[in-house]
Parts: sequence; C-alpha cells; structure tokens
Amino acid sequence: MSKLFGSEEEIGPEEAHRRAEADKQAEGAEHPAAAKKTATAAKKAAPAAKAGDKDDVKPAAKKAVPAPRAAAKEEPHPTGSPTHPTVSKATGKTLEHDQLLTVHVLTHVPEHSPREDDPHYHLFEQAKSRLKRQGMWKCIIDDDLCDGEPELHHTHVEFSQINQVDEKKIMQALGLHFDTDEDFQKWAESPGNLEVLCANHHRAHYGIHVIPGPLWEALRFHKTGTGPAAEFLSADDVKAREDASGDDGDDKKPAAKTAAKKAAAK
Repeated sequence: MSKLFGSEEEIGPEEAHRRAEADKQAEGAEHPAAAKKTATAAKKAAPAAKAGDKDDVKPAAKKAVPAPRAAAKEEPHPTGSPTHPTVSKATGKTLEHDQLLTVHVLTHVPEHSPREDDPHYHLFEQAKSRLKRQGMWKCIIDDDLCDGEPELHHTHVEFSQINQVDEKKIMQALGLHFDTDEDFQKWAESPGNLEVLCANHHRAHYGIHVIPGPLWEALRFHKTGTGPAAEFLSADDVKAREDASGDDGDDKKPAAKTAAKKAAAK
C-alpha cells in the first residue's frame, strides 16, 4: 500500500475506525439506488411484453354464465283422492281438471195442497208484482251464465217442505221472530224467503235445484269470464259428450280400468 493512504499502523486506530464507518455509509447509499434501477427496469419491460407478439398473450378467460333454468313442468301425479285426483309434481297443487259426478238424490216430499189452494199464495204473487214494478225482476246473479226468463225461488224453505221445518231454528238462524204459525206461513211467501233467479240458475244448466249446495254457492258469487264451478248434465248430454270424444265411457269405470291393466300386463 502506498504512503498516500498509509497502513493501519501508520494512520492509527482512531483514523482507521472512522474510515471504516465512512465506507459502510457509502455502501448503504449505493443499494437503494440499485433497487430503484431494478424497479424502473421492470416497469419498462412490462409495456414491451404488451407490445410483443399477440399469439404469446392469452386472453383472460370469460366468466361462465349459468344457463337459465327451465320452467318446472306441471306433471300430473295421481293421488287416489276422488275429489283431488291429480296434483303437480313441481308445486304440489291440485291441477285444473273436469270431474264427472253422478248424483242420485232421493227427495222426500210430504203431503201438501196445490200452490193455487194455498191461502198465502197471493202473497207470492204480490211479491212478484212488486219486484216487477220496482225494476228488480231480473236474476240476482246477473252474469254471463244467465239465461232464460226470471223466476221466483224460495231461498230458505221450499213450499213443499214448509211442514217439515222447525220454526224456532229458522228464527235463530235468520234473526226472525214469529208470534204465530200464521206469521211463519206469511214469511214463507214473502220477499224474506224469495229471490229472483233466471231459469238457468233456478232449475236448468246451473240451477240451484240440480247442483249440490257447496258448488252452487260458488256459482252465486261466480266471477264473470271464468269457468263455472259446476254444471248440470242430463243423461243425453253425457252420452253426447262421450260420442263426441269417441269414448264409450267404459274406461272411466274402475273395474274396466283394472281389467285393461291386467290385459296389458299379460
């Protein structure tokens, strides 16, 4: 080593320590500069990679979009219930269906005098005349199912059943009071027991006299434009429907269905 810098023995231990500290500080100052250069170089290299061959750059994968779910199909499922024969497998609701019911009703009509001989029949005729004068001679239901001429219907007690009803039960149910049987007889032919129905809602296709009560009450409050809750079909009507559909009706009988299944299984 030259005399210019001198050896450790020549410059002394204190000077040697000072120079060593200075060298460390100088070395530490050089390292951050190198780190900055490395970061700058990396930034410059990034655009270069973007500007490179397009074939080398792979496009970002598109996010998979799930396919729309198909609407649940209303598949019928037999229930074994005579009133709710099929339900939807998807929703569990009873499906819309037509159900043909055969109803045989045995009525018990007690002995009674002809209407014309009834001492209170004139009250019935008076009520009819009063309704006509007041412009109320039309079916109280008054919807798209109406048809035929207006008729008076005994709402609570039929004339032929008047001797088989309990007056006390009627008073309790309707909030009435009869002092005598005569009062009851008069009420039976008064507006309180009468309402105007068209022939269709009285005794024909949608008649209260031919359709079970729960179904007919739905007809009373029927919404115009919707289907009827029920309709009366004569034997000829049923036969005509079967002929039109090419169905003789045998397959609707449980015994015939069972026999057909056994035959198909063989």
